[in-house]
Amino acid sequence: MMNKKSILFSVVAVAIFITIISSASYAFFSTYVQTKNENNNNLIGGTAKLSTTFDDGETINFTNMIPGDSITKTFSLENKGQDIHYKIVINDLINEFQSYQDITYILKENNTLLVEDKVFPNIVDNNELSTTRTLKNGEKNTYTLTITYQNTDNDQAPDMGKTISGKIFIQEV
Repeated sequence: MMNKKSILFSVVAVAIFITIISSASYAFFSTYVQTKNENNNNLIGGTAKLSTTFDDGETINFTNMIPGDSITKTFSLENKGQDIHYKIVINDLINEFQSYQDITYILKENNTLLVEDKVFPNIVDNNELSTTRTLKNGEKNTYTLTITYQNTDNDQAPDMGKTISGKIFIQEV
């Protein structure tokens, strides 16, 4: 007959074993990042089921803009596993513009308009660029994000030299 110490030891050993197996499984599915080309123009990141390819990196850096300027970022998501639900967000967001409503964006998925002329996020708490999307196994979507500094009749002089920066990020939902 087993005593209380043996039972306690067995329970602790099983708990440690389960923790080790869970950690190893999680590590297998954790995100990896790989860069291609000498100047890191392509960044590929993903999990065991989702890979992301940015044509010119995931970083947005919009500095010394004048009204009417815009930048475009193109990236693709490819799913090689279970269906995934995600949002496109901006991480590490910096938006110094006082007239933040003059910065708008358009987001297209496979050349189909998803978001039109929406105000670009101006605070960290509001960093979502898309609603929840679904990517099924074997599918690939290409996204085009265009950010524009609108030319308005308002005084835009206070925003001279201001910066918008951040990183496009795929957030699993």
